Amino acid sequence: MDINDQLPGSSESSQIEAKREIIRACLDEIIVVVESRLRAAGLSSSIFLTVPHSGDAVMTMATPLDPPDDLWSRIVEIVCKIVSERLDGRKLRRREMICVMANATMSAADVTAD
Repeated sequence: MDINDQLPGSSESSQIEAKREIIRACLDEIIVVVESRLRAAGLSSSIFLTVPHSGDAVMTMATPLDPPDDLWSRIVEIVCKIVSERLDGRKLRRREMICVMANATMSAADVTAD
């Protein structure tokens, strides 16, 4: 079944979970491509990807650093493009998250389907 198809009576949460399962199945491959594309773009930043078990995000990404907004935007754009490719071109968007760490700062974003 194509992830963009909607079954009659299927809930939005089951559609989100279906997308999450696709991402979980290839998360290791996604991070390899992310690392490669970030290097190619001249961006060096540690990125963490995780797939939540609830909410409306299909993936959450974070970095232990607090990069400038323009750099973080480029990183998120690259990650969204790669994940979108795994979801048959499904358009994705980001939602900034409030995130704190003891004695440090970091940035995080949820990736959600439009």
